[in-house]
Amino acid sequence: MSMHFDLRLFVAQDIYFLMTTEKDWCVGEYAEDIHKYLRSKERKRFLFRGQSPQLHMRKKLVQWMDTVCQKMKFCTTVQHLAVYLLDIFMDNHTIQCDHLHMVVVGCLIVAVKLEENDNLIPKNSDLNALLGNKYKLIEFVQMEVSVLNFFNWDVLFPTAAHFAEYYALFAIQPTDTLQDKSLSDYDLVKVYVNKYINYFLEVTIQDPIFINFCPSIVAASCVASARVCLSLSPPWPMPLQNRTYYKYPQMKPCMDLLQKALETDMAASRKGLENISDMSHYVNTNGPTSSIPPDCIVMS
Repeated sequence: MSMHFDLRLFVAQDIYFLMTTEKDWCVGEYAEDIHKYLRSKERKRFLFRGQSPQLHMRKKLVQWMDTVCQKMKFCTTVQHLAVYLLDIFMDNHTIQCDHLHMVVVGCLIVAVKLEENDNLIPKNSDLNALLGNKYKLIEFVQMEVSVLNFFNWDVLFPTAAHFAEYYALFAIQPTDTLQDKSLSDYDLVKVYVNKYINYFLEVTIQDPIFINFCPSIVAASCVASARVCLSLSPPWPMPLQNRTYYKYPQMKPCMDLLQKALETDMAASRKGLENISDMSHYVNTNGPTSSIPPDCIVMS
């Protein structure tokens, strides 16, 4: 039995190694195998109960993490994995409020070491600078180990961002139509589809309501919602069903939440425009839900 366990561990490590070392793993020969592994792994995620005493501070913490990720130029999967680790860690601990940002950094360190190339892994001194240099460097190591110990050092959790990388490759089909016409500029439509997918992915980490959805269905819902926003027909073509293993009705509950968030952002954007005469000022202003203003990506 011990040998069987070791083999399974090595297989999991090998698959994750392929994901993190191959830039284009989604189009490689092992793409479908990796996808199947991720689908099996997502069923082993922790249940989020929303019982953290600091849950009301979650949104600001995630937004601060987003700022750090942009400054450090971390990939989307880093942020999504770090947010998941943060949610579960906070859900199972009572943390002093003045220590919450250190917990955020601890989750980021773990996620970065899994998802990024070595040259992008920041030094603890760089992270300390973000916190006003008020910690000893050894405390960052201790925080990282605390996070790893809580998860029993098994932090290879797939997120919606992992699945979205794969599903986005099939988000547009040659047979798609726009307003009953074939796509006149395939590349342009692809750009806007990806912008919408990224917007919806951002939405899913801002609101904890998405945590207990399977990451794969969240990713598929982001792709389907992008297609709906751009009026692509059919809304969910057969190639996407075959790749994701989801039919349109299965995604509807998640899609409804994404659409509601989009409507909220767009209403806030319109209200903001009424009070802002300088458009350049608005472009640099973040919306209430996501850091991507939806009005900037709607096709005319």
